[in-house]
Amino acid sequence: MFASLAAALMLLPALEARGETLTWDQVKARAAARSPAAAQAKQTVRAARAEASGAGRWPRTNPVLKGGAELGAPFGHPEDVGFSLEIEQELDVFGVAAAGARAGRQGVAVAEGEATVLRLDGLAEAAEAFIELDRTQRALDIWTDLDKTFGRIAAGAAKAAAAGERSELDAILAHADSAGATSELAQARAELARAQARLAVVVAAPDAASLRVASSDAVQPPDARAVPVLLAAALRRRPETALWRARLGEAEARRTLAARSVLPQPTLGLGVQTEREQLEAALGSPGGPNGVSHQSTQLQISLSVPLPFFDTGQAERARALADASSAREQTEIAVREIKAAVTRAKSAADASWTALTRWQAVAPRLDEAQSLLEKGYAAGQVDLFDTLAGAERVARARVRILEARADYLKARAELSRALGEEP
Repeated sequence: MFASLAAALMLLPALEARGETLTWDQVKARAAARSPAAAQAKQTVRAARAEASGAGRWPRTNPVLKGGAELGAPFGHPEDVGFSLEIEQELDVFGVAAAGARAGRQGVAVAEGEATVLRLDGLAEAAEAFIELDRTQRALDIWTDLDKTFGRIAAGAAKAAAAGERSELDAILAHADSAGATSELAQARAELARAQARLAVVVAAPDAASLRVASSDAVQPPDARAVPVLLAAALRRRPETALWRARLGEAEARRTLAARSVLPQPTLGLGVQTEREQLEAALGSPGGPNGVSHQSTQLQISLSVPLPFFDTGQAERARALADASSAREQTEIAVREIKAAVTRAKSAADASWTALTRWQAVAPRLDEAQSLLEKGYAAGQVDLFDTLAGAERVARARVRILEARADYLKARAELSRALGEEP
């Protein structure tokens, strides 16, 4: 039994290190639940709701219990004694609790708006990380093939030089080109590791080195709608405009709360007081030589109102007014920024799509060029260095196609974010 348990525990690291290949839908779902932006969004809303849960409750203050005792000694009759007990409660006659509840709700609305913005930003980050990892994976395959081709040609050149069929200079230069291809391969591996680490943070992957993504070779054309139509859609959908309106409402609610909080809140008290008084005996008094004892019990009702001589809420009101003014200005600024973002993203998407379609038209001929180079070199019709130079040009052209594809996909994701949509 213990041996089986030990074996199972030894398998756990291997299971965690097992590579996983994620599609965009899987990356999107994980990013929405596990990304740092998603976690921050949840924390923001949770904190706002916790703060708002206590706002608006009445009574706003705890009741106060007061008691006292009055003793005759040492200045009066030692038998004189009095006791009092009173409970006081502050009344909310100006709606401070209701204003606090309204401010709390507005604070939650602001937090929810911020959370929506954070989630969209997190998905945009996930999309860019996914695209970048997909590009580096494909580029690594290209540089791996080129490194193998150059290594094979360099080995053949060295063998031919040893047999006297080629010059030693040809073998040295072929090895130099092979070293260059190996250097490019190392750089591609480093870029892959960076892209894996970036996506691993977004999707909370336990092992970044084993992370892979899978995507289709086909890409969708850009949004064909005109810029004015896209601008109208963005102004309707972008959460930033709603967020700044919520911040304006929250600032106005805080200003109202600050104004009502300084109004004098009366305090109502209800208590009981009992007294016992010993009267001195007089000649012929019916109470005898000890005098007469008098005891009374009274119900007390009190009302106290603070005098608002000093404006203690001036700073809170001034801050709320400043925040409201800033929210109005930021709302106008946000509209301008949204228009600029949509225009930039649309232009970038169209331009990158044009570049990509041009490269895609060349892509089928690159395979043909590679085949002609290999056959020509094998038949002795293409020179060694022409073959090496041609193979490298083909590889770099394929890498440029991948870069053009990634640029277009990133531009599409940027346009989706500018429109307030998920990528």
